[in-house]
Amino acid sequence: MGKIMNEKESLELITRMIDNTRKGIEKNAALPMLIFGYTSIVTTLAVWFAITKTENYMFHLLWIAIPVIGWLVYGLLGWARTRRGGVSQSHLGSLIGRIWIFLAGVMMLCMIPVFLLRGFPAPFIMTLLAAIGVSCTGLLVKYAPLIICGILGILTSFVLLWVTGITSMVVLAIAFAVMMVLPGHILHNAANKNPRNDA
Repeated sequence: MGKIMNEKESLELITRMIDNTRKGIEKNAALPMLIFGYTSIVTTLAVWFAITKTENYMFHLLWIAIPVIGWLVYGLLGWARTRRGGVSQSHLGSLIGRIWIFLAGVMMLCMIPVFLLRGFPAPFIMTLLAAIGVSCTGLLVKYAPLIICGILGILTSFVLLWVTGITSMVVLAIAFAVMMVLPGHILHNAANKNPRNDA
């Protein structure tokens, strides 16, 4: 009988951990989504504007601003929040963080062929990888807004196989808005409606 109770308690503990991680995502994921989403949109539009005006494709080097500025701002704000509130991270939250670090590394690698191979579909690949990250995050914590926005991002990435050239930058900015900024604001609003998200 004690063994059955232990198994039941274990299941309850696992369910509670998943639920707490989901609530933690709702409470804490808005910040990185908004930082990286807006940084991506501003950088994309800056690249589009610079290349349109100068026709100098070396302005693609501006893409490095996304990870540099994004991680810098996120690190500073995250550090300040940790000091204020002592934010802890669950195993699932840590797993999600590792998935995003891995995807960011692959995206950085994908920047290299842009300068070496003509016609390399970088906007498609970058959008697809980011959308997969958003979708996986939503699937892991069973959070519908992230799943839906991630799927919309995946669908938008395929549009980038047909829309090529400098015009693709506008579609890319829209994709970042749909798959990162939109769910970021949804998460922010959900956290504001439930400021004490510990129930």
